[in-house]
Amino acid sequence: MINKTKAFIRKRCLLIYCFLTAALVLLFCSKSSPLYPMNDWVDVQCFMTLGKGMLNGLVPYVDLYEQKGPVLYFIYAIVSVFSQKSMFGQYLLEIVTFGLFLYFSAKLAEIYLGKSKFLYPIAAVLAAVVATTRSFCHGGSVEQMCLFLFVYGLYSVLKACHENRPLTFREALTNGIFAGCALWIKYTMLGFYLGLALFVLIWYIGWVRDWKRLLAVIGQFLLGIAAVTLVVFAYFLCVGGLEELFTCYFYNNIFLYPSESDVPKLTQIWESFNSAMQYNKVFPIFLYIGLGWLLIRAHKCIRDLTAAVLTFAGLVIGTYMGAGYVYYALVFSAFTVFGLTGIAWVLLKIKAETVLNMLPGANRILSRTLIATILLLCSVWAFQKSDNTYLMAYDREELPQYQFAEIINETENPTLLNFGFLDGGFYYAADILPTCPFFCTFNVNAPGMWQTQYDYINSGKIDYVITRRYRLEQYHVDSSNYELVDTANLYFEGIDFTYYLYRLKGESQ
Repeated sequence: MINKTKAFIRKRCLLIYCFLTAALVLLFCSKSSPLYPMNDWVDVQCFMTLGKGMLNGLVPYVDLYEQKGPVLYFIYAIVSVFSQKSMFGQYLLEIVTFGLFLYFSAKLAEIYLGKSKFLYPIAAVLAAVVATTRSFCHGGSVEQMCLFLFVYGLYSVLKACHENRPLTFREALTNGIFAGCALWIKYTMLGFYLGLALFVLIWYIGWVRDWKRLLAVIGQFLLGIAAVTLVVFAYFLCVGGLEELFTCYFYNNIFLYPSESDVPKLTQIWESFNSAMQYNKVFPIFLYIGLGWLLIRAHKCIRDLTAAVLTFAGLVIGTYMGAGYVYYALVFSAFTVFGLTGIAWVLLKIKAETVLNMLPGANRILSRTLIATILLLCSVWAFQKSDNTYLMAYDREELPQYQFAEIINETENPTLLNFGFLDGGFYYAADILPTCPFFCTFNVNAPGMWQTQYDYINSGKIDYVITRRYRLEQYHVDSSNYELVDTANLYFEGIDFTYYLYRLKGESQ
């Protein structure tokens, strides 16, 4: 048993190392980690509320409105099992997805570097660079969790290219399943798979030249997408929410989401992308290094450059076809590994790795010590460079979410409405399920959103109402039924916000 365990660890050493790296770096950089009182990011809290709602029988888009795709909420229904009183489930989800991102990135580097000791430092540096970039935001974004999907797509296709073989059934099906997840999590990410599909088409026509195999891989890819789609359709068919699914997820996001600019689309896409690269500064450097490295090697591996350019272009177009937020740019860090691989490739060419072989008989100890030291240094650097560490200085009791929760829970079976802004984590802190379908105010101007919230407040259906920055009486509602019972301040995304807690008059305490 001991020998089998040792053999398993040796075989999965890189995978284990990547998960360990993810856990360590995210411990400092993600607000979901145990070092933080909570993750106060509105996006994560929306997902948590939907997941908990599903776990308690509520249906996305029907009972609770939200903007992302249903597969995300299926995942968060599981996450909420482990995150009833803490963010442990969220932290675990981030470790798994970020760890897989690091692992497939290292495997992608292995195509060019072989079984090199550089694979481990690449994973550590990559983790620190990505987790401290401005687009990483608070931790737990959809973009962060989907990075491994993109890197696996590049890895599986380029590995097959370098081995001069077609894609296997497993590779094509897995990419199809991942594309189906992208479709039903955030469909703008399909731009990557459109680019990947175009490359595979060019590759099979220009190099493989086998129509039967091309049709087979298309069928296998579509089978993966269909498998995920059928699960989604089956669920919403059973709960009677198919119409709401298409209306909320597709129609509202496509036609009702506010546009940031009236300039031509191509100009908007370029300006948004260029602005994102300038804003992030660090990981784009490795993007450009990677592009330069692929260009230099284009005469040997033109397919590598073609695959990277097509998928990158597809992701840029899909990401910035509509409004763009800071965290959107995180998806491009999936290509950062090319820059790190190019640097390691140069180091190998100048025999830098032979430094590890200078002490005969101690090579294994020396290399492991060096790898561990690099991981430690990357973790320290991540801690120093992360924009999130300010929140570590807070105790739970100092946050508005928990201060208000203590008052709210004095009422028996209280109801709550997060009004005028996205979910701030007040449902989570108070352990309350929303009763209003529009449980917070979203960026998309969904039909009936404001009116439904007004009706709930005007008719006194809600025991407690929380606003941010603006008082309740500054909205178009009848605030005479409510009394202000508490205020609190919290720094969030560069602004010192004031939060207001209102209670229905006459409500028992």
